[in-house]
Amino acid sequence: MALTKAEARKIALSIAGTSEGPYFGRPAIFLGEEYLCRVHDKEAAVVLRSGGMEMREVMLEAEPKLFYITDHYKSFPVILARLSALDKKTLKELLASRMLRIAEKGTKKPRAAKKSVKKKKKA
Repeated sequence: MALTKAEARKIALSIAGTSEGPYFGRPAIFLGEEYLCRVHDKEAAVVLRSGGMEMREVMLEAEPKLFYITDHYKSFPVILARLSALDKKTLKELLASRMLRIAEKGTKKPRAAKKSVKKKKKA
C-alpha cells in the first residue's frame, strides 16, 4: 500500500535515536548526527543515501518502479523511492540498511590506527 509523506516521515521518526533537523536547508531525519533520509518537499518520494554510486545503479536497475533519480541527484550517491510504490515494510528495510551503514561507519578505526610500524633491525 502506498505511503503518504506524513506516514513516511512518521515511520522514519519512530526509529529510536532519530530526530528532525535541517539538511541543506530542508527538513531531514537524522540518526544521531548522521543523515538518515528526508521526505522530498516537491517530489512524492523519500530521499535516501544509496551506499555508493554502484549500489544506486543496481537499485535503479532492479526496482525501476520504486527507485529513480532526478538530474539534481545525478552526481550524488542518493536515490529517491516513490511513495506510490513504497510500503511500510520496504521503507523500514531501506532505513535499516542505511542504519547498518551508519553503524559500520561509526565502528571503523582511523586510518592511522591500521598502519603497522616496522621495527628497525639492529646491526
